[in-house]
Formats: sequence, C-alpha cells, structure tokens
Amino acid sequence: MSSRARRIAACTAIAVAAGTLLSTPALAEDKGPGAPKAAATTKVKPRFDVDGDGKGDIVVRSEAGLSTYRNDNGTYVSAPLLTDQSHADINSLMTPGDVTGDGKPDVLWTNPVGELFVLPGGTDKPVRLSTGWNVYDKIVAVGDVTGDGKSDLIARNRTGDVYLFAGKGSIDSPFENGVKVASGWGDYDQIVGVADADGDGVGDVYVRTVTDDLLFIGGTGNAAKPFKAPVALGAGWHSYNQLLSADDQDGDGLSDLLARTESGDLYLYKALGNGAFAAPVLAGRGWQSADVLGNAGGRQAVGKNKFLSMSGDFANEFRRTKNDGQFGISVPWQAGVNGGQFTVGLANSLNDSGEPARLQVADGRLWIDSYGKDAVSLGKGWDAYTSLIGPGDLNGDGHGDLLARDKSGVLWEYLGDGSGTRFYPPERLGAGWNEYNKLVGSGDVNGDGRADLLARDTNGHLWLYPGTGDPQYPFAGRKDLGGGWNGYTRLAAVADATGNGTTDLIAIDASGQGYRYDGQGTYGGKFKPAGFLGGGWNAYNELF
Repeated sequence: MSSRARRIAACTAIAVAAGTLLSTPALAEDKGPGAPKAAATTKVKPRFDVDGDGKGDIVVRSEAGLSTYRNDNGTYVSAPLLTDQSHADINSLMTPGDVTGDGKPDVLWTNPVGELFVLPGGTDKPVRLSTGWNVYDKIVAVGDVTGDGKSDLIARNRTGDVYLFAGKGSIDSPFENGVKVASGWGDYDQIVGVADADGDGVGDVYVRTVTDDLLFIGGTGNAAKPFKAPVALGAGWHSYNQLLSADDQDGDGLSDLLARTESGDLYLYKALGNGAFAAPVLAGRGWQSADVLGNAGGRQAVGKNKFLSMSGDFANEFRRTKNDGQFGISVPWQAGVNGGQFTVGLANSLNDSGEPARLQVADGRLWIDSYGKDAVSLGKGWDAYTSLIGPGDLNGDGHGDLLARDKSGVLWEYLGDGSGTRFYPPERLGAGWNEYNKLVGSGDVNGDGRADLLARDTNGHLWLYPGTGDPQYPFAGRKDLGGGWNGYTRLAAVADATGNGTTDLIAIDASGQGYRYDGQGTYGGKFKPAGFLGGGWNAYNELF
C-alpha cells in the first residue's frame, strides 16, 4: 500500500469511528448520519456539452489560449476554442450553461480588473457583460439553485459572505443583482458548483475546508435560501491541487466530481446520487498544462507565472511554471533599448494583459517592457532606488503597482493606471526598510487574494507583510516566517508553481543548488519544507 493510500485509510478509519464519513477520495461508499437516504430520479443535462452526447466537457486556459476538452467515451479530446492570444488575463473561468438565451452553452470569465465576459456558444467574439467583480475572491457557476430553470452564479467576498446572482437568460442582462444568501464560507479553500449531484433537479455545491474535509451543500431551489446545511464527506482531499466539475461524465444524469493531482493526473469521482461518490477512476494524465481549469474550485493564482534570470553579462532568460512544481526550459529575452539596461526586476502585470513586465534601469531611466514588446521609458530619477518590486495590485483596482526603496531605506508606493507606462505620484510608506537585504513580491502568500510582500532581514529571517488592499496602508503588521534564509544567495517568487493557486518561492544557495518552497496559502501563510530543484543555478547572478 502506498503512503498516500495508508494515510487515506487512516483518515477513513477515524471518520468511520466518529460516524461522520460519507465518502473519501479512496472509499466513497460509506455513509453516516445525515446522509440522504436515497437518490432521486430527476436527470439534469451537463451545462457545457459541445457535441450533445450527454457528457460534460471541460474548458481550460493554457499558454496556447482557451481549449475545449470533449469527453469522448471517457477519453478527453482537445479542440481549440480561442487561440488568438494566451488570455493570460483570465483569473476565473466558468461554463455555466446557456446564460444568453440562445440555447447554446456559453463560457464566462473574469479578469483582474473585475470585468465579466461571456463567449456565446459557437462564436469567437467575447462580450463584456459587467464590471466590479474584483471585490469577490471566488466566483462559482452553481447551476440552477433557484428552481427557475436558469443558470445562476454565486460570489464570495473576502469576509466569507456569499452573494447569489440569479440567472435571467439574456445576453443583455444575464444575471440579477447580487443578494447575500450565506456567510461563514471563508473557511473553504475550494468551491465547486455542479448541475445536480443528488438527483433533485437543483444545482449543488462541493466545498473543501482548510482542515482537509470535503462537504456537500445541496441546493434547495429557493432563491431566498438556496443552500441546505453542509454534509461531511470525509478527509484526505488535499492530495489534489484542484477540484472541478464538468457535470455528468458517465451519462447517468448525475453531476460527477473531477480532481487533479500536482503531477497532472485527473481522477473522476462518479456521483452515487446522494452527494457521495464511487471509488475514484483515473481519467487522464498531463492536465498540469492547464493554467486555469473551467469550474475549478480554488482561487486563481495572483501574480506572475514566470521568473526571470540574469547572468553575469546581464543576459536575461525567463522560465514558465508548469503547475507541477517544475519549470519550463529557459527562453532568452531580447536585449533592452541600447542593449545596456541593468535588469532590476520582473513585475506582476502592469497592464491588463496578465503578462509580467521587465524592469530595467539605464542612466537613471526606468524602462518597462513585456516579452516581445518594445521597451517604454518612464523618465529619469530611478537610480535613486536600490530596489524595485512589482508585487501586484496593492489597492484593489486590478492594476499592477510598484514599490521602490530609496538609498535611505524609505519605501515608496507607485500605483499604476493599468497602461503599464504610467504611475500616479509616489506615496511614502515609511522608513527603516534598509534592515532587509532582499524584498520579494509576486502575488498572494497567505491565501486571501491580495498581493503580499516578503522581506528577508540581515539576520536571515523571512517576514511576510500581508496585503490589505488599502493604498494608504497597503500592508498589515509583519509576520515572522522563520530564520535560516540567509543561506540562500538568490530568492524569487512565482504566483504558483504547483497549480493550487498559492505563491511559491525559489531559493538558490551558494553552491548553485536550487530549492522550491511551496506556499500553503490559507494554512498559516507559510511555506512547506524545501523541495530540491537540482544544481547549476549559479549560472545566474540574480533571479526576479
């Protein structure tokens, strides 16, 4: 028996003894108190079924763009959906069904600035529906939970309150205004909506808690109170980095659950009709290539999915995360203007593209460019700073911002306007930042959806400055993440190397050995023990 199987079996035994188990990743047939007594018979069609075979299909976003994975008798066959660009700005991808009223399944997504788009079924022209969605840290297509036959959305804010956006079935106005319908959902790190898992004809929700339990929350069909009380389904679900659903996968009319491991294996949990599952079945491999999975349960990563290296002759290369803890091959980055800029950082996206931006300084001028784009000068005076960091969005407007530390140790905030070429006048954040010999920023470390900052002091302690979203006070009080970090000569952060939505760290020691520290997000905002990346990293003078 593998170590994973032994751990799940132990969890199963404990849960059975406590009388609470309905299903676990390995043993899905045990039932305990509070379980539905029998499955109903209503059959709801999958919301996104592009070929009409009665089996749900999956939409993913990868470096190549948007693709559809059609369930062809248990084998997933891919087909391009939108390939004109990488769509790196997508941070929440959903297949809610027909929300435009034309009888065809649609695709929804949001971007970092809070815009909601729909791609009507059978078209290649996205339509912007509304704005303001960036106040929510999770948006979920939950099926029809109001009982009117139209697809609904729910959105959770950062305090754990849940709002229902009832479907209207019109492209001009697809959803009603949000109404608060639940609270206390802040403990869930994965939320997956399904068309119908228990056979009553109403949409349902699966949630995973930060303590590793999976819960089933049935829909009621009542808009005023759309959800039933949660029912426990057992522990062991953190062996997966993403949970998702494409609804019915085996043609029985019940919505099933899919789960992806860090290595990219996709497992299918077939619904039994009472909220629980049959034993998992391997449904495919190689799914780590998907940066964003449609109807995925976790938050989308905040920050850059690449890191930049600089060698002794100032040559730049970037490497992209592969969502399985590894990184793609090094790709040279073209020289900057005049070929002589000194690279000082790789900022999270400063425009609406979602692509990171390189920061270079030459003769006091700051130059900013994205890969394959011409560099733009932001003027002189930038040689006054000893460190430039682009941690992401500090004020909640969806636009990337900059932090700059001057020679006297004062930290300044430059809020971006989203163009990638302009910043508002700097705001002084405070002095004393010279106590740190390394400042690192790339997205969300503590799992609250806001950009954070990491700082290593001269004694080797790593400190977390949690983001607040308030531009006047962008960081809360610092938290000590432990010592020993002065053993590394280079540190860099990526938004997510392992596909679970949390920021990870790359650390290189003096001998050139590389290590990856996986973020734990909501589990304390700390990092897991180091994983070895191999040697040869001393070929680079710096990582960003």
